[in-house]
Amino acid sequence: MSIAPQTSSVGTGSTHVVGEPAHAIVFADGTTVEILSSYPVRPDADLHSLARTVEFACAHCREHCEATLVAVRDDCLLCPGCYAALDVVQAAPATEIPDARSAA
Repeated sequence: MSIAPQTSSVGTGSTHVVGEPAHAIVFADGTTVEILSSYPVRPDADLHSLARTVEFACAHCREHCEATLVAVRDDCLLCPGCYAALDVVQAAPATEIPDARSAA
């Protein structure tokens, strides 16, 4: 008997969190995984620690991911890396300011 958590392959698609407070996440294929802890630290996505590993394609980067920590945003799964990068904004390119001396 193994004590390693089982892995569920849930692919892609819509998800929803059920229970009050959140006790499980239900995936598009009907797979249900228990939520151990939830971290609602941002208004646009919630982070959930799951009782077992799930395999999925991240809705943002489309990469294959195996994780016990997932984010749910707009009813889709995000990998931990994309969740962490949600606030990262690329800097706008520096505008060239003409040199006043050369404008004459």
